[in-house]
Amino acid sequence: MFADANVSGAASRAEAISPQNLLLRALPPSELERVLPLLQRVTLTPRRVLQHAGVPIEHIYFIEDGLVSVLASADERTAVEVALIGREGAVGTVAILGVNVASLRYFVQIGGSALKLGVNDLARFMRDIPELRTTLHHALHTALMQSAQSAACNLSHALLQRLARWLLAAQDRSHRDDIPVTQDLLARSLGVRRASVSEAFKALGGLFANERGLIKILDRARLQEIACRCNRMGRERRGKPRSENGRDRFCSLSAVLALFEIELLAH
Repeated sequence: MFADANVSGAASRAEAISPQNLLLRALPPSELERVLPLLQRVTLTPRRVLQHAGVPIEHIYFIEDGLVSVLASADERTAVEVALIGREGAVGTVAILGVNVASLRYFVQIGGSALKLGVNDLARFMRDIPELRTTLHHALHTALMQSAQSAACNLSHALLQRLARWLLAAQDRSHRDDIPVTQDLLARSLGVRRASVSEAFKALGGLFANERGLIKILDRARLQEIACRCNRMGRERRGKPRSENGRDRFCSLSAVLALFEIELLAH
């Protein structure tokens, strides 16, 4: 009975703080209560680089609101987006594999907020809180599979399909119909010229309202028809349940292999 009272108290305190990140919300209240005191809420400023490539990873950021673009360098002047992270994920999850230095750049596309946790604290929690370990393994696996799929998409599909896919992914992860992004940023994310994005927007006329620095999706169903099948595959992958403890090693191994594949694509 005393144990039940403790669990109830932990649940009420966790509910009062109510983190918006879906990874943290998936934790049992008793485990979430242990993590929350070491989390620091930070503002995500648009166009800020949250994590530079080649720089040591000091924190993991659990996104609560906003959208972070993951960029791989194609050459000294060009970087191509390989993933988007919203409140379903976190920045810096490769640290759970013992990776100390970031290989990719994490750029804030849409401003918002995140909960920051030091990597030293993360390492301790990974040992002491099994559910957090399982949750982050799954999140890393999902993010790296998304990156690999995005790389394949960039090589195989037309710009119109990729643009429709990006708009749908941004809406899914930011939970907004109004997406504050410019055509210039979109062109950089997709690895094409701005003029090409402008032409693609003309071809998609009537599916959204395009104001300066703001895109409002008006016809999601039509965008889904235009987007390549990578969009559906990504949604299905995110919808799969977390792996059980017996499959953690397989999940981690898959993540390592995906990370290696992305490293090859980034160089």
